[in-house]
Amino acid sequence: MKDFPRIKNIVSNVDDKVSVKLNFYIESGKIPCIEGSVELEVALDCQRCLKEVKLQLNPAFKLAFIIHENQAEDLDPSFETILNADEEFSAVEFITDEVLISIPMIPMHSHECQSYKDKSPVIEQKRKNPFAVLEQLKNSTKE
Repeated sequence: MKDFPRIKNIVSNVDDKVSVKLNFYIESGKIPCIEGSVELEVALDCQRCLKEVKLQLNPAFKLAFIIHENQAEDLDPSFETILNADEEFSAVEFITDEVLISIPMIPMHSHECQSYKDKSPVIEQKRKNPFAVLEQLKNSTKE
């Protein structure tokens, strides 16, 4: 994960490997495409107990680089289209984006964390009715 700076900043298993598979091809004889998948395990802080939680991520994607928007009409809807106006495309940045999108917003253990459970008993307090004084006034005016 050392080659992915934005991911490296949020995970604790920086030395783990990331498996990336990319397949480049031409769709419909004229549209360049990339189909790929990423496999990695990220170690993040559980938002319940703040201990490490490891998550297996497997984001997959299908990209089509189009020049005109009407080229997308001929493509399968499973493609994500990128309108390419002769700009450079960074595969590392795109893969980083796909990984970051696949990370849950609130990473937690799949089980209930032990340190999260509050073991102290719940003590119910009986509250006084704030209108009890009015009830006494009402009864005293009737007499």
